[in-house]
Amino acid sequence: MTLREVTRTVVSLVENVSGCPVVVSEDASLKTLAASSIARGANRIHTISYNPSVVREPDYLICYQCGFILRLFGVAESDRVDLAGTLEGRQIIHRLLTSADGPGKKLNLPPDSVAVLRDQLFDGLMQQLRSIPIGFRVDAWIMREYPELGQLQRDMAMRQIKDNLAALGPEIKKIAPKKIYQSNLSMSAAFAEFWARRFSDPTLSLPYKAAGFLKAGEELLAILEEIPDAPPSADRELVDAWGDQLSLTGWYQWVPYDAPRDS
Repeated sequence: MTLREVTRTVVSLVENVSGCPVVVSEDASLKTLAASSIARGANRIHTISYNPSVVREPDYLICYQCGFILRLFGVAESDRVDLAGTLEGRQIIHRLLTSADGPGKKLNLPPDSVAVLRDQLFDGLMQQLRSIPIGFRVDAWIMREYPELGQLQRDMAMRQIKDNLAALGPEIKKIAPKKIYQSNLSMSAAFAEFWARRFSDPTLSLPYKAAGFLKAGEELLAILEEIPDAPPSADRELVDAWGDQLSLTGWYQWVPYDAPRDS
């Protein structure tokens, strides 16, 4: 694995800011393009992995993951927090799935299948809520500070937009309760419109306009523009504002980040 100089620079920045080493590795078993695990507790190592079977040049993805770490460590230690789903949120999805007109009943799913679907929908929605709005901040930073990653950034954005369109299909609508479906597509519409504006290509968000979700996406982007990019501590305010807009308040909570410590 040969990384670009800019990527090595960003990795070094993370190590200097956080005081923890960064290990980058290939992982062909990943179901996503890339993933990271931030150092915490007795684990003093940040790990970033990417799938080499689908990513030829991982530099943008590595820097993108580094951006989340830098934003976390960009605030005072006492203010560092993690987003965690609540039992209440998980139970709400369970009730939606098992209601008289819910997908679980309509599809005659057994209890264990309902539980698996519940967790997939809930965990996916929480991941979206955490990663998309903060990810916009990270992408803006990459565009501003590391324009040499521009083409890779564009390629990954276009790929994600294409992948997200699968949620517009009838299969997803069939298994996802209306509230989950609408929240998911509202955030995906915001993602598509964000890049449509950056790339001056309105066609990128047209599928969401046709499906009736573009207005919801634009409202989320308006919140993004209202809340300052700096300091990184505003990330919590941004996520909360999106959560409120999507009526997801109470579905998650902020818990203190478990800072790395000597074992």
